[in-house]
Amino acid sequence: MIREGELIMLIETAITLVQGLIYKPGWTFTATDHSNRFEGTIKVRVDYPARNSNRDQAEHGYPQQINTRAEFAIMVADVESDVVLYRRIIDAILKIEEHETREFLRVPGTHWGPFHPHRIGGMKAWRDTQGQEYLPELAGDLQFGLA
Repeated sequence: MIREGELIMLIETAITLVQGLIYKPGWTFTATDHSNRFEGTIKVRVDYPARNSNRDQAEHGYPQQINTRAEFAIMVADVESDVVLYRRIIDAILKIEEHETREFLRVPGTHWGPFHPHRIGGMKAWRDTQGQEYLPELAGDLQFGLA
């Protein structure tokens, strides 16, 4: 348990570990001290290339390249090692990838996005289907690399 004023990882250390992380081409990670807003946190900004996911772009395979960003406050005060911090970064990346996936999944013909994260209907559909796992015993790493 962390007592008030006690930090395991220093803000400066976390920032140094995050700056310049390598992920996909064009993805950049910038970390700044966010402890003035939330004690023991850094703000991580991820800039990344994407495609314009508007409905009218779907029919043509999303040809328009855009650049976008996401920002996350990440608690680092309780982080015991670089590996724990990197896991939190991956959790943030997964949120970005999930968001993008929900934007791009479209139904043929209408190009309707059933889980579009910028539309109320898509947000509600995503929320309402949470917890309805499909074969959870086969989830995770076992589904990759199967012949």
